[in-house]
Amino acid sequence: MSKFLFVLSRGPEDSTRAVRAMFLAKVAAGKGHDVTVFLLDEAVYWSNLGMAERVRIPTGDAMIDQIRELQDKGVKFLVCKPCAEARLIGADDLPAGFEISTAAVLIDMAVEAKVFSF
Repeated sequence: MSKFLFVLSRGPEDSTRAVRAMFLAKVAAGKGHDVTVFLLDEAVYWSNLGMAERVRIPTGDAMIDQIRELQDKGVKFLVCKPCAEARLIGADDLPAGFEISTAAVLIDMAVEAKVFSF
């Protein structure tokens, strides 16, 4: 199977694109691929599951459903450290399966994975 890296920079301001990215990550994980989601810029807000619970896009897909299914599949969520810090999000604020990470880790992962950017 392949490694897939989904890089998401869209937050609540573009929820349709953000939910679609998570949906595609879920499809890849469901096919048995090794999937990681890297959140940066406004997408770090998705680490707040209370916010994710309030988002449903025109197709009917809910952000919280995508995140929960990805968590259930063991998908790792990496959260950009400076992006999180700028938005007052710390490691203690993150739910299970989410961890603070750096641009260097993102680049290292991109070398070995097929990258999808949203």
